[in-house]
Amino acid sequence: MIHTRLLVEKKRESLKHGLADLAQQVGLALEQSLEAVRSQDLALAREIVAGDASINFARRALEQEALLGLAAYQPAGPDLRSIAASMEMVGEIERIGDYAADVARILLHDESLRLPGDLTARIAEMGDAALAMFRDAMIAYGRDGGDAALAREAAARDDQVDALQRAAVDAIVDWIRAHPEAAAPGVALSWIAHNFERVADRATNIAERVVYIATGEIPDLD
Repeated sequence: MIHTRLLVEKKRESLKHGLADLAQQVGLALEQSLEAVRSQDLALAREIVAGDASINFARRALEQEALLGLAAYQPAGPDLRSIAASMEMVGEIERIGDYAADVARILLHDESLRLPGDLTARIAEMGDAALAMFRDAMIAYGRDGGDAALAREAAARDDQVDALQRAAVDAIVDWIRAHPEAAAPGVALSWIAHNFERVADRATNIAERVVYIATGEIPDLD
């Protein structure tokens, strides 16, 4: 019994470290996507797209590890919550990586496109806020037993990201009306904004899983 318990704890900690590594990789991709948007760095955009395959591979490996832990050791209580929630979080983190790659693909779709500086700054501000939510949710996950208070605080900032998106989209619409002959940059920025808003939504889902790990409750923080 003690041996099985030790194995469960080892598997739980292994998953925790694996998720932290994946989140670090995804956080870097998201940070790079913001830099690529700000500078319209197409070489960096290509690196982000190429790196997405590594993120996808890591997701599959972690999901298999979590399933093995559930099937082989049949954990209970906090261990079950941690392993099961970690398996769900893997998918959320990987999808954030997809959003970073999608932003890069938008930049690469038309390499001659030039994004208006003022609108780009608005979108980047929104992306920064979403990235901060994600990183804080993962900090909450990394703390012993999960930090429910920090997770809830991170999720509460989703409203701020939504407000930034609405303001950015309004500004984009005004810009397109003023430049109907060159609407493509505004359309591209609206899709980039959509991807960053989805990052905030996924960060909220991660925060909900952290609260579940910490308390056993399944909150609705959206």
